Amino acid sequence: MNKRTLLVLTCALFVALAGLQGFAQSSADPAASQAASTASQAGQAVGDADVRAKVQAKLQSLSSELNLTDDQKTQLKPILQDEAQQIKALHDDTSLSPDQKKAKVAEIRQSHKSQMDAILTPEQQKKLETIKETNPK
Repeated sequence: MNKRTLLVLTCALFVALAGLQGFAQSSADPAASQAASTASQAGQAVGDADVRAKVQAKLQSLSSELNLTDDQKTQLKPILQDEAQQIKALHDDTSLSPDQKKAKVAEIRQSHKSQMDAILTPEQQKKLETIKETNPK
């Protein structure tokens, strides 16, 4: 048996088992499934509230430090929300090592920094850099 045939058979077996698992889960007790879903949503709502609070605090801090306009605040809020949600999801991911998480956080922050820089004036960008240098996280 060559490698290609073995690979195809392995993939077919995987798909079949995944389908059986999905079928078994979908035909499980609907009340238990609903209870688990509700508990998951409640936990997520608490996490979302935490993310919203952190975003609001960071936006307020940036606003006072950089004298943001209302338009800048409106533009920055979704960027900060996305950053916070990605970092929270990363922290909740148990499959990554601490070093991998640290590297990913740096990537996320850099990506969002470039988005923020497009909104901030050059003076605000310099001031933000100074703040980050004096208060590294």
